[in-house]
Amino acid sequence: MPQEAAKAVIIVKSDGGGETTAMPQPQTESYLLNIIKSQTNRHANLKQALNDVFSGKGKDTGSYTFENRAVWHASSGNGEKSVTLFFTMDRDKAKIFAMGEHASSRSYTISDFGQRDTPFQKGRTISL
Repeated sequence: MPQEAAKAVIIVKSDGGGETTAMPQPQTESYLLNIIKSQTNRHANLKQALNDVFSGKGKDTGSYTFENRAVWHASSGNGEKSVTLFFTMDRDKAKIFAMGEHASSRSYTISDFGQRDTPFQKGRTISL
């Protein structure tokens, strides 16, 4: 089943620190750019990954779940400047709960923020 295009995004703050309100793409982009503000080499890839969330081009992650929902990911770039967003969908609303980067072509390190006591905890690497 393909990912539904998102009309709004909620960000789950690191380690269960609450959630943002639902935001349109420009506001979501500003929020996430603020997290990686000093890493300017990743900004374009963040924007592309976010475009994929909003246009329904996310890819499933197999058996991974978060809050009992299937997990999707959208990724752009490679090596040191990539960005990968991990999210769930509820109709046309995405919930981004982790952000990281490629560790290899099929694995991702949760490097920016994630959720404690899940496979998507900051510092962990997951393989797809």
